[in-house]
Amino acid sequence: MKKGILKRAVGFTMACVMAISFVGCGGNAESGTASAGGGSAASTAAGGQKVIKFFHRFPDEPYNSFIEGKLHEYEKSHPDIKFDIMSAQNQDYKEKIKVVVGGDDTPDIFFSWAGDFTERFIRENLILDLTPYMDKDPEWKNSLLANQMSLYTNKDGMIYGIPFRLDCKQFYYNTELFQKNGIEVPKTFDDLLAACAKLKAAGVTPIAYGNSEPWAGLHYIGTLNQIFVPDDVRAKDYEPTTGEFTDPGYAQAMQYYQKLLPYMTENPDGVKPDMARSMFAGGQAAIYYGELIEIPYIKADGPDLKFGMFKFPQVAGAKGNQEILTGAPEGFVISSKTKYPQECVDFLKWFLGKDVGTEQCQKIGWFNAAKDTTKGLTDQSLIDGYKVVSEATQMSAWLDNALYSTVCKEYLEEVSNLTNGSVSPQEAMKKIQGKAKEAQTLVKTGKSSQ
Repeated sequence: MKKGILKRAVGFTMACVMAISFVGCGGNAESGTASAGGGSAASTAAGGQKVIKFFHRFPDEPYNSFIEGKLHEYEKSHPDIKFDIMSAQNQDYKEKIKVVVGGDDTPDIFFSWAGDFTERFIRENLILDLTPYMDKDPEWKNSLLANQMSLYTNKDGMIYGIPFRLDCKQFYYNTELFQKNGIEVPKTFDDLLAACAKLKAAGVTPIAYGNSEPWAGLHYIGTLNQIFVPDDVRAKDYEPTTGEFTDPGYAQAMQYYQKLLPYMTENPDGVKPDMARSMFAGGQAAIYYGELIEIPYIKADGPDLKFGMFKFPQVAGAKGNQEILTGAPEGFVISSKTKYPQECVDFLKWFLGKDVGTEQCQKIGWFNAAKDTTKGLTDQSLIDGYKVVSEATQMSAWLDNALYSTVCKEYLEEVSNLTNGSVSPQEAMKKIQGKAKEAQTLVKTGKSSQ
């Protein structure tokens, strides 16, 4: 969810990126040159190695070095395997992967978000079903956190991916600013508003918020949708063939979002999400609605910051589900077109397993879905965050990944408009309802715009 430019393709326009084949843009991690390979989802190198194309979205350090280092480690222990590695930052990745999946240059293994982002590919039979592989290996299946794997299992029971990093959304708060201003950790939404009012009166920006990339606003709205809209209604509406979004709880969610805006960073539509995080880390704001995976960034930007965490506060009388922890793991899937399905499965079993997961959380502060990976970890904030996400009774896909693409695009636009005050909740929802109706037709007729 970070800003992006294609790694090893700096200077290319987006149009150029989409026009160039996967292999042409790809790079060899060791030499920095285009890798061998071509044709369909996998190829064979000159030396008889099986070339597996691997596409991820973490080109920043230290994450890229960790990932590529593990791939090269696997190559050394499996001399018949050679990885053709490509990476891109968030937004460019989203655009690129939509183009290459299904074509002749489909990567064998690639990053993909849980929810409709991946299910669009499943509808086209482009994702390998991992269910039979896990059924044959119950020890592997049982080694993974069930509450995280459920997000990579669709309504038909198909297991389509495995988490690489766990994530969730919580409020982070500056403990020193709270203590200085006599503020207790909010338990209800009214408590949160009262705390924000007290902070603002003391000359402190209550909530750091950047929505120039409007997925950030959808994180608030997604949580509030869960609070105000019953589970069965949301499930029906998030399914593109049945979505209507007519429940009054959706507008109510937007109204409660509006209640927070006076206490947020001024003009949030002009502020980048990572800048808002830096403001919190630097002590310029008291609260930040952040992700578990952002803890390493917060610590890097604010090494002296003392902070705690609290879940999104309860709203009295709301008709939705307030026990859901907003957030979903992010992981990898395998192309159904790969020539090497077993080899890809074997690699993911290792790469996303306990041993690598233990090393991963110690080196880069991210957890995978394998159980018991915290041995030797001393960072209490990471341990606390892991406890919240691993023990959650229910989690949700990110709203921008749960929704059909055209509905998501409209939601992004309307939440941005809501943020700058140019639409009312009722006006925003009317437009979203129109896109939901349109999406039903697109999916049912097979004329998907995705």
